[in-house]
Amino acid sequence: MPVKVAAAPKNALKLLQTGVEQHLADIVDATLGEIEGLATPHRVFHLGLDALVSEKPIASAAKHVAWSASLVDRKKKAIAAAELAVTRQGLQFACVNRGPHATGSTEGEVIAERRSREMKADHELALLRIPGAYCVAVWLRSRDGTQDAFVPIAPCPASLSPNTTYGESELRAALLPEARKQLEGPREGE
Repeated sequence: MPVKVAAAPKNALKLLQTGVEQHLADIVDATLGEIEGLATPHRVFHLGLDALVSEKPIASAAKHVAWSASLVDRKKKAIAAAELAVTRQGLQFACVNRGPHATGSTEGEVIAERRSREMKADHELALLRIPGAYCVAVWLRSRDGTQDAFVPIAPCPASLSPNTTYGESELRAALLPEARKQLEGPREGE
């Protein structure tokens, strides 16, 4: 079964295009000059360390915080990503990201799509950010009751291998030791 993306709100593509055009108008950069288009926007989720250590299922603990679309060159390779934040007032253009998680997403998505076909499952392609654990992963969100799968994007914690598929329990087990240390450690100002 093909991997799907959730349908973005009607105004999302226009907001992304306008935001990217305004961003590019102020920047002279050869790499960004190679942008040929926007990939289909996909949902971005945030998972806090408290939710990670609670062992609550990621699907119910992660919060939908944004929509992201890769900015691709003529070979459909991601060279940056544009993002819309989900706010109480609606969608707002947030940023253009040229970091390694934006440019490394192409390979992660290919691996995730391959894994979904192997599982013969119906998945939504999304992005999961666990900032407290320094982890960003392509997330295959199951739609038909099969297990979710995660593909960390480099750079990622040493306990994970980038562009490798993990089940939820494997991802959590790899991130829990450091997450617990951070939650138990000293707080700012102590």
